[in-house]
Amino acid sequence: MNMEIAELISQITRQRKLEKDFVINSLKDAIELAIKKKKGQDYPVEVQIDPRRGNIAITVEKTVVENVEDPDTQVSIEEAKKYYPDAKVGEKLWIPLSLDSFGRGIVYKIQSFFLQRIRDAERQHIYKNFKDKIGETITGVIQKVDKTGVYISLGSAEAIIPPEEQIPGEKYRQGGNIKALILNVEEGKKKRPQIILSRTHPDFLRKLMEFEIPEISEGTVEIKAVARIPGKRAKIAVRSKDPKIDPVGACIGIRGTRIQPVVRELSGEKIDVVKWNPDLIKFAAQAMSPAEPSLVYQEDDRIIVVVPDEKVPEAKGKEAQNVILASKLIGKEILVIPESEHKGPKDAVSILELDLPEDIKDNFARNGIYVFREVPSLAEIMEYGDVDEKTAYKILEKIEEKLQEKRGEKIE
Repeated sequence: MNMEIAELISQITRQRKLEKDFVINSLKDAIELAIKKKKGQDYPVEVQIDPRRGNIAITVEKTVVENVEDPDTQVSIEEAKKYYPDAKVGEKLWIPLSLDSFGRGIVYKIQSFFLQRIRDAERQHIYKNFKDKIGETITGVIQKVDKTGVYISLGSAEAIIPPEEQIPGEKYRQGGNIKALILNVEEGKKKRPQIILSRTHPDFLRKLMEFEIPEISEGTVEIKAVARIPGKRAKIAVRSKDPKIDPVGACIGIRGTRIQPVVRELSGEKIDVVKWNPDLIKFAAQAMSPAEPSLVYQEDDRIIVVVPDEKVPEAKGKEAQNVILASKLIGKEILVIPESEHKGPKDAVSILELDLPEDIKDNFARNGIYVFREVPSLAEIMEYGDVDEKTAYKILEKIEEKLQEKRGEKIE
């Protein structure tokens, strides 16, 4: 019996990952609670446990009397002297008792109280442990797959990937390993905490990139924004803190060697890596990759992207995925318009309206200059258009003329 108790304490401590002192105190409290349930809350019982030897010492405070009338509160002088040779009538002494003296059902009550205390502690331990890990990725073993979700064993805990957090079309094999993002931890009052995992959240892709790309994990390259259509396509905007490092190239790797492990983990989800820019217009142009817009500007609360007519399908992408993801990435709605249908921005002159050589238009676009709302300086035209002073004057004249026309039309 003694060794069984010692082994029980060691086993629970090891398997449930609880502190040994807590387990010992929980067993002690369970014994006291079970006895008091039987004898009354005021019953003066104390329990001591020696975990090494597995000894349980139960003592009850009793008054020494000549003739015992109430065995629960009194002990005879003869019995008392077995433990205290100098015992005297009228003294209150702690008298040792065995569990057997409390009846046959006491052990079952102790077991019930003890296990409940352990389950409560384990639940709290799991909740606190995984609550601190929300936003991190974790690997587990698939235990069960049904319409309610994919159930994952995480060792000491079980998690679930609900249907809405699963990558569409992905197959899950019982017994196989799976990686996911810890999305949330819901504390249950009676059941174990429910750990919610996700493979569709943008942060899952972010974490995978951090794991695969040394420059990201080291902090040299920073992920500024992530947008996903899970299982189909994603876009990531990155910037480099080191001007010598190309952030896009660092993420993709030679022939895609760095990005491919992430693509495989996401069941073939295509990933576009684009360069982030603090300038919204320049960022929007980058976000539309692989499309190369002829014109990008903001009108009202939308970004207008103009492309050659034959490039509209590429700009929008399959099922409009490219423009949807680009909109999510920059945080504003993007409207794609073919050149043949574009009427020009309000109160501004676009580079498409200036009848400029293609190389000059490309220079302006490369610098994020697509429209002029005011007449720029000569220096700005020379810098952004990469032209000489004479050419810059001609461009300035065209801009001024077009602006006057538009303002005149507006006045009329």
